[in-house]
Amino acid sequence: MPPIWLLFAMIFAGQFATNVYLPGLPAIAHDFATSLSAAQSLVPAYLGSFAIAQLVMGPLSDRFGRRPVIVCGLAMFTLASFVCVFAPDIPTLMVARIFQAAGACGTIVVGRAMIRDTSEGVAAAQAMSYLAIAMAIGPAIAPVVGGFLIGWHSWEATFLLTAVVGAGVFICVIAMLDETLPVESRDPPPIRRLMREYVLLARMRTFVIYSLTVAFATAAAQVYLTSIPVVFIVLMGVPPEAVGLFIMMMPPVFILGTYFSRRLTSHLPVDRIILIGVSISAGGGILQFAMGLAGVDSPYPVMLAFAISNFGTGFVFANCYAQALSSVSPAVAGSASALGGFIHMGWGSLMSLFVASVEHTSSLQMGVAQMATTLLGLATALVLIFVFRRGAA
Repeated sequence: MPPIWLLFAMIFAGQFATNVYLPGLPAIAHDFATSLSAAQSLVPAYLGSFAIAQLVMGPLSDRFGRRPVIVCGLAMFTLASFVCVFAPDIPTLMVARIFQAAGACGTIVVGRAMIRDTSEGVAAAQAMSYLAIAMAIGPAIAPVVGGFLIGWHSWEATFLLTAVVGAGVFICVIAMLDETLPVESRDPPPIRRLMREYVLLARMRTFVIYSLTVAFATAAAQVYLTSIPVVFIVLMGVPPEAVGLFIMMMPPVFILGTYFSRRLTSHLPVDRIILIGVSISAGGGILQFAMGLAGVDSPYPVMLAFAISNFGTGFVFANCYAQALSSVSPAVAGSASALGGFIHMGWGSLMSLFVASVEHTSSLQMGVAQMATTLLGLATALVLIFVFRRGAA
């Protein structure tokens, strides 16, 4: 297996880029003389590009190997980050963000495939948990750093730092990352066969339902991150620096959930752990909706409700991905990781686009979206465990 710390660093870079500029969204809208909704659209643009690019990155790694795809992806990510620094308008910034996401997605989809190449079962679930922690630490650190960079200098500084981080990880990958997919195991599919492969994967109900479960659960985070620059800064008067701190408080909750989940894999079936997670996540979504109905005007109740959902997601994320990828052949692990990531990030992008397009008059709009997606996660897991799994037993 590749060094966990290096896989961790690769994924950290892409996740850092997702959130580092969030405290600056009102400033971006002001500097480019555009609406808050247009500035918020930078979030779903990144997520949507990330989702679609995975459909390409995964199969490319099956064809050419894991290492070349990661190297090219990190190079694209770093160059696009530099373009973001000098973007003269919102359209240019959005295009640069799209390419930034396309490069970053290779680190996650191919990193997961590398774990599938070298491990399975409980070992794969435990390795995936480290990647899940990287996906939490990046968003935890990024907004805090971004908030202070914006207060000290400007929102452009956040993208400059992202470029520097990407360049550092790129150098480490060039020097230290070995290939995990032998030449004899590569099966380069033509486009037509690739489409058939995706159709075949889409018909594998176990793979699809695990992928949908993680997508519905994790979308609560995209709803939260897209909404809070407006809800906290504009509606509740929270300074950008403090918003970064509020965001930083959330990923450690996810890490804690992931830690408990990892410990439980030795004592409970993985499906039971997933069911516990989606139940907790849905409870947080319902509470968030109730907070919105009650008209809360403080960030702390909003944070509490999301923290509950995020803790539950920590039980779901790594276990669902491990179960989904373990249900397919290693020969199509790259394509399966890509399709699973597309489902995950694609749903997150749609939820993010929804909350960016509605007018926020309180936290209610965020609460509706968070409750809806977490309840979908619970319903999907129940169908998987009590209908399909029990029927197969």
